[in-house]
Formats: sequence, C-alpha cells, structure tokens
Amino acid sequence: MFEYWKNSRKLLGMNARNLDFVRPFNRRRGMKIADQKLLCKHTLIRAKLPVSALIGKIRSREELENFDWTALPASFALKPNRGFGGEGILVVYARKKNRPDAWIKANGSLVTIDDLKTHIENILDGSFSLSNTPDIAFFEERLKLLKLFKPYSYKGIPDIRVIVFNRIPVMAMLRLPTRASDGKANLQQGAIGVGIDLATGTTTSAIIGKGQIIESVPGTRLPLSGIKIPYWKQILTMAVEAQSISSLGFLGADIAIDRDQGPVILELNARPGLSIQLANFAGLKERLDRVRGVNIKTTERG
Repeated sequence: MFEYWKNSRKLLGMNARNLDFVRPFNRRRGMKIADQKLLCKHTLIRAKLPVSALIGKIRSREELENFDWTALPASFALKPNRGFGGEGILVVYARKKNRPDAWIKANGSLVTIDDLKTHIENILDGSFSLSNTPDIAFFEERLKLLKLFKPYSYKGIPDIRVIVFNRIPVMAMLRLPTRASDGKANLQQGAIGVGIDLATGTTTSAIIGKGQIIESVPGTRLPLSGIKIPYWKQILTMAVEAQSISSLGFLGADIAIDRDQGPVILELNARPGLSIQLANFAGLKERLDRVRGVNIKTTERG
C-alpha cells in the first residue's frame, strides 16, 4: 500500500490546488456562494436540492438580545455564516432535564443560554470568519443518524465529501465523528476519514485525524472497509448538480444522510482539503488531469 506514495507526481499539493484548479475554474460568484453558508443554502434551495432546515439567524447584538431561546429545539447546530475549516460550529444533542436554559454537548458538558450568547457574540465579531469579517450566526436542524452508521460514529452525524471537477466526481470519502473530534465530522479535529470506491460506493482504506492509518473503529475490531454507502448514485448526482449551479468548476460537496430525509447537502467548499488523498491512498492530481477538458453536457454523463 505504501508503494503508491513513492510517486509524488500523483499527489495534489495546496499550491497546485490553488493555482491550477481553484483560481482558473472557480468564479468569484461561486467563491462567494461557497464562503457564505446561508447564501449557499439559499442557492441550493432555489435549485431544488435538499439542505438541512434553517431554524433561525442572528445578525446583530440587538437581535441577540431579543432572540426567543424557547424557540430552539432539543438538538440543533449553531454555525457561523462565514466559518471555515469547521471552526465555530457548536452542536447540541439534547436538553438538560429540569434545565430549560441548558443543553448537552457530545462530550456530556452543558451549554447554557449564556454560553450560546457568548459564542454568538464571537461569531458576530468575526472570530471564526475569513479575515475576521463581522459575521452572522445561524441555527439549523441537527440531522438524524442513519442506523447503518451508529456503530461507526460517535454522537454526531457522518458526512460524505465528494470532490467534483468538470462535472465529474473524482474522489470521495466518508467522515466519521469520534470522541476526539467532539462528535464533529472534521478530520483536523480528530475525525475518521474513509476512502470510497467511486464505482461501487464501498469504503476502502482509512485514516484518523491528520493522517494516521487505521483499519478499524478505535477501541473496537469493527473494520472500516467494506461499508456500502446507501443512496450512492444519488449522492454523486447531487454533488455534480451542486457544482453545476454554483459557478465552481472545482469543489468539495459535503453531503450527509438523514434517517428520514435521505441525502442532504450540508455545504460546498471552494478550497477542499487534501486529506481525502490520504484516506483513499490515491492522488488527486492524476485524476484531475485525466478529466480536465472532457466535454460533459449533462449531470447524468458526469
């Protein structure tokens, strides 16, 4: 398996990603859509693509002071509109019994209304946004865990990252939340990344965090290879459709599978991370070069 890494020409580095794919193929309008989660959600809804439901948003300190906290459900996700790299996302899973002012996080710790206010103030100040730009905080529904993923996922909802270039899916991975990642499907925070065979939708090799190779769920003997992803063709089609309507020629589409709704697009990324190559034991550069210039006229052909 390590024979592959001897050929570094197949790997895509960050500079090459930015100079050869992001800059030439991602238009300014598309970058704006990807960098603003609320605009992205609105764009996807207009294209009749499924997204997680918006519960509410807070654009100013005045709106924060007047916000109706009783309107929040037992579980939800709080996100910064311009957040990047998974920073600033807070997910709660249940209300604390006999505490109407408190919720429970993945690690069991409490989150009170005062905690939420402080976090939202940081979002409004731009603490989690690109260039520290003042931002908007919003609440969205927390999706329901698919039974298939329950043994593999700690608390949170797994998602599938699909890299699309020129309306063709070129690489994908399943991201599984762990205790270390606090229930978030974020590799930089300690989640698991599992490569997916594009032809079959079946998982292959896996890493945890920033690149440690693993074969099973930590603390168990449950293998990470051989998981058959449901709705696979639909997921690929959704990723290609999202690319087609976003003015992004090169993107990463993050898609989760809700127990009741099926596949739902979480967000689009105009500068997708490169750890997906480690999870797949394969290089993006080779695949991207292979499909560059191919004339794809319809989503189905992609």
